[in-house]
Amino acid sequence: MEQVRPAHVCGILLVVLLVSCVMPAAASVYFTSSAPQVITKGDSFSVSGTGAMNGTVALWIIGRSYFDVRTMAPDRHGNFSFVLKPTETVKFTGGQFVVVLQDPGPDGTMEIEPGTDSHGNLTIMNRGKIIDRLGAQQDLSGRVEPIAAIFASAAVIPGVDDSFVLDTFFVEEPVVYVDQLGPGTNNLPQQTSGDTIVITGTTNIGTGNSLVADLYNRDTNERVTEKILPVAAGADINHWNCTFDTPGLQPGNYYLLVGWMKTDTTGTGMAEFSVVKAAPAVQPGQLPPLPADVPQLPQGLGTLLVLGILFVLAIILYTVLQR
Repeated sequence: MEQVRPAHVCGILLVVLLVSCVMPAAASVYFTSSAPQVITKGDSFSVSGTGAMNGTVALWIIGRSYFDVRTMAPDRHGNFSFVLKPTETVKFTGGQFVVVLQDPGPDGTMEIEPGTDSHGNLTIMNRGKIIDRLGAQQDLSGRVEPIAAIFASAAVIPGVDDSFVLDTFFVEEPVVYVDQLGPGTNNLPQQTSGDTIVITGTTNIGTGNSLVADLYNRDTNERVTEKILPVAAGADINHWNCTFDTPGLQPGNYYLLVGWMKTDTTGTGMAEFSVVKAAPAVQPGQLPPLPADVPQLPQGLGTLLVLGILFVLAIILYTVLQR
C-alpha cells in the first residue's frame, strides 16, 4: 500500500491550514474510506456533511485525470449525503485526490463554479468569468497544493461569500496480502493434518465487502473448498481470516487464492503450503520409535550392549577406587 511520507503530510496540512485561515467557517464534510485515508478503486465512496444552512452545497472531487462536481440539497437540519457507486470509483486513477466542499454563503448563491473554455479545457469561474484554467481532464496531475491555492484565492475575491472546506484521500488498486509468507516466496509454514489451520492477511478493500478464498490441491489442481471471508476493520489496514477447522486438511500440497468478490482480475493474494501427517503419540513411560531410516538392532543385541556398557563402567569405578 502507498504510504504518505511525513514531509508530504506536513505539506498537505500547511495547505489546508492556509485555506482555513482565509475562509469563513462553513459546513463540515466527512467521507467513508475503504481503509484509513484510502479509497480502493471499485469500492463505494460515501460523503456526508453537517452545518449546511445556506442552501444547496457543491462537492468538488479532483484527482489525477478525474474531475467531478456534485450538488446536494441539505435537509432542514443542514445534513447531506451522497454515494459514488463502484461504477464511478473504478474510473479513479491511483494517487492523491482532493475533496472540496463549497458552501454558497449567506446569499445562498454560488459565485464560484466549474466551466470549460472554447477548447473544452476545464476552468474555474466567478459568475461566468474564468479565474483559473485547469487544462484537459486527462492532464490533471492530482497535486493538492495548486488546487488548494485556487480555492484560497477564490474565497477572497471581492463580492464572493462562498466558503470552502478541503480534505484529501489516496486512491489505490485493490490488493490482498497473506501473512507469514517466506521472503520472496508464496510459501507458508508447514501445517499438520488434524490441527486447526488458520491463514490470515490484510487488504485495502473496505469493510462492507467480502473476499472469496478458494483452496486447491496443488498436485491435481482440483478445488478442495471455497470460503467467504468478511473484511474486518484495522487500525492501519483492514484484515481477513481463513480457518480450516479440525479435522483440518488431509496430508498433501495446497495453494490458496484470496480475492475480492467484485473482480477476478485484481487484488488476489496467493499462498502455497503443505500438510503432513501428525507424529504418532508417545504413551507415558514409552520410548519414542526410532525414525524409519535408522536401522533396528538385532533381537538380543540391545541387552548385550547394555551389559557391556555396565561392565566397562564397573571397571572404571574399580580402578578409581584403587588409587
